[in-house]
Amino acid sequence: MDPDRLHISYAMRQFADETWTGRAERWTAKFYVPDEKIGTAEITRVIPGVTPNPRAALEDDPGLLDRIPRVVFGEDGSLAPAVSVLLLLLESVRVSEAWRGKGVGMRLTVTALRRLAVPGTVAVCHPAPIHDHGPDEPCSYASDDPEVRRPDEEAMEKLRLAWERHDFRPIGEGVYARRIEP
Repeated sequence: MDPDRLHISYAMRQFADETWTGRAERWTAKFYVPDEKIGTAEITRVIPGVTPNPRAALEDDPGLLDRIPRVVFGEDGSLAPAVSVLLLLLESVRVSEAWRGKGVGMRLTVTALRRLAVPGTVAVCHPAPIHDHGPDEPCSYASDDPEVRRPDEEAMEKLRLAWERHDFRPIGEGVYARRIEP
C-alpha cells in the first residue's frame, strides 16, 4: 500500500441555533484512495468555555456518544481532572470491508485527530463495535445471553488492544483517552 495514495478530507457541521453554543462541533473525516472510499471517522470537538455545559449539550444531541460525556464531564459540565484545553471525542470509525483488519482506519483516525488538535488536546474514545439498530432494539453486548454477547466482547477486547497500541489509556467505564499533539 502506497501511503501517498491515502487521503483524508474533512467536513464540519455547525448548527445555527439561537445561541450557536447548544451543540458541539461535529467533524467527519473521510478516508480514501483515488476512486475508493476506505472509511470515515466522526469526531465531536468540544472547546470548554465555548459550550456552556458540554455534558448537557451531548445528552440532548449524543450522536453515538453514550458513555464518554459522563466520564469526562461533571453534572455541571466541568471537566474531569485528566482533561485540559480541547477535547476530541471520537464518536465512530467505520471502515469498508476491504480495508478492515489492516490498521489503516486506525492510523488514519489518529492522523485526523492530530490535524484537529491544538497543543494540550485530549482525544477520547470508547472502543466498541458499532451496531446499526434502532433505539428500541436491544444491543447484543447488553444482552444477558453470553453466546449473544461473546462476539462483541471479543471485538471490544481487540479494539481496546489496538487503541492501547496507539497510546490510548483507560480512564473509566471502558472509555480511553490520549493527549494528542498536532
